[in-house]
Amino acid sequence: MIKTKPLLVLLALIASSLAVKAQEKVPMIKGNVDISVTKGTIACDFVLTNLPTIRNYVIRLNSGMNIHYFRDEKRGPGALDYDVDTKDSIQSDEVKSYFVHENRGNPARYIPEELEVKYVGMYPVVKDSASGYMGGDWRGNVAFNGYSVRADGFQSCWYPVLYDKDTRKRNELVRYDVKVTCNDCDVLFVNGSSPVKAKQATFMSDVPHEMSMFCGRFETAEQNGVWLLNAGMTKEDEAKFFSTANAYEAYYAKQMNIPFKGTLTFVQTDPVADPSKWAFAFFSAPTTFNVGVGKWGLQSLFSSGNSARNKKSMAHELAHYYFGTMVRPGSEFGHVIEEGLAEYMALKLTRSIEGEDVFQSLLNERVQSLKYLHNYKPFSQVKTESDYGNREYYLYYYAPALFTAVEKEIGEAAMWQWLRMMALSKNDHSDYNFMADAFKNTVTDNALQQKIIGKYFESPDALKNTKEELGLN
Repeated sequence: MIKTKPLLVLLALIASSLAVKAQEKVPMIKGNVDISVTKGTIACDFVLTNLPTIRNYVIRLNSGMNIHYFRDEKRGPGALDYDVDTKDSIQSDEVKSYFVHENRGNPARYIPEELEVKYVGMYPVVKDSASGYMGGDWRGNVAFNGYSVRADGFQSCWYPVLYDKDTRKRNELVRYDVKVTCNDCDVLFVNGSSPVKAKQATFMSDVPHEMSMFCGRFETAEQNGVWLLNAGMTKEDEAKFFSTANAYEAYYAKQMNIPFKGTLTFVQTDPVADPSKWAFAFFSAPTTFNVGVGKWGLQSLFSSGNSARNKKSMAHELAHYYFGTMVRPGSEFGHVIEEGLAEYMALKLTRSIEGEDVFQSLLNERVQSLKYLHNYKPFSQVKTESDYGNREYYLYYYAPALFTAVEKEIGEAAMWQWLRMMALSKNDHSDYNFMADAFKNTVTDNALQQKIIGKYFESPDALKNTKEELGLN
């Protein structure tokens, strides 16, 4: 029988971690947002308070936003001087990184207790091929498709996101009290709150969320607190969808012993790139955004051809509530934890709900595809993206297959306990040592512990070992 660390010891370790988290400040955003989905505009006037004290910081804001001013509310109406930090280590084309200072004679950056930020952005409105598709679409895009606007917080930074350059910690999870106005919208939605059928509404949350949004002209449906936006489904398929979502939520909550918090919402929307070539999904807890049409839309969940894969994809996004939201990557290996464990959990859910045959088919598909994975390093040696060999195969095929093999060796109960321990730690900087330490604190049989670490985490033959354990050579 596999020995695992007693629950009281695990809870003590977790409580110690949570005590530190409880002392951290969570930013509060108050203010107004004015949107036009037909013109492609967003105008914001926000006041940020309860900001963490960070010496080496930047404020990330989408590149399409034009700053009117930064202002220290406690020092009066005068605008603050600011600069763009061109050395932000993970700056992308999507964002600019700002910092404010008192004046040109004192250029040291500081964070006001109450920081007002006023700005406006204008974006292309891409309705169809006639209006000219963009070359691509992606999570961090502020996307206007003619009937709606989609914007996340983690990548697009449509609202100000404080970033600590020294610890590489983003503060996109915020509490909020914002009034949204959109005169050419029928429905307004801010992540973490329920959608509102109106042209103006105030959204408030004391629970920190990534302040993603989806506003526009579309239909909504709701059942037992679960929302479906712009799905385009028949009533019969809507009923099937709600039943599926409730079953998935219940499965994860039971296995992890951690219930979902917030309003579980599913958004269906068209990409602003060629929909025959672009489709993707992402999770902004507790909302799943599905960007795609036709066979890639939520409507295809119950079609015979794509049903199993699309349901598994939905399960993967929901699993990001635990790995990707509660536990967040703070290193390149952190993405193995985020994506690999989300995919492992999705396969587990598929096995439980869809059956053994569907599970084995999906698992075998992953293992067979690993013939394309070359020049990769074992878990313990992953430092940069090049160590994956191929990011797609490493994160979504290799890692979940390996975790499935580990489960066969240590047992299902120990596996869930390991995952639960990591999730409850709410680690914002997950890396290989974090995962390995949690494993050691779960599986206390030293011989088995060292066997698993050596065979799967450290060995250059980990893929070969995985295939042999799964019987899928």
